[in-house]
Amino acid sequence: MTDNAKSRAVPVGRLSRLARLGTLAGGIASGMVAEGARRLASGQRPQWQDLLLTPANATRFAHQLSQMRGAAMKMGQLLSMDAGDLLPPTLRDILATLREDAHTMPLSQLADVLEQEWGEDWQTRFKRFSFQPVAAASI
Repeated sequence: MTDNAKSRAVPVGRLSRLARLGTLAGGIASGMVAEGARRLASGQRPQWQDLLLTPANATRFAHQLSQMRGAAMKMGQLLSMDAGDLLPPTLRDILATLREDAHTMPLSQLADVLEQEWGEDWQTRFKRFSFQPVAAASI
């Protein structure tokens, strides 16, 4: 059983999730500063919304949520589906990657979870078990 290139370990523990949120906040803040400096240098006076709601920040947001998984990723998926006037279509399209192209859990981590939850002989409970996902178990 080998992990595929599209898999990423799901963070475990509060500290790991908190670190992901910190990385997300830091990345978005640095993106805002960079975009603000660029716009100021070109003679514009940007509004904070224009600095926050950029394609680069939406990409950072989607990337971090896809690594965090769980409720955080669900929030991004919901925003991509029906954000109303909250987000421009371009940003909703970027967040749609959370529904269409999310990372899978590495097979090694999945096997550990199955063994931890159901015991070493968990495979005997199934007639057949495939580690290959049929579809996304999500929204």
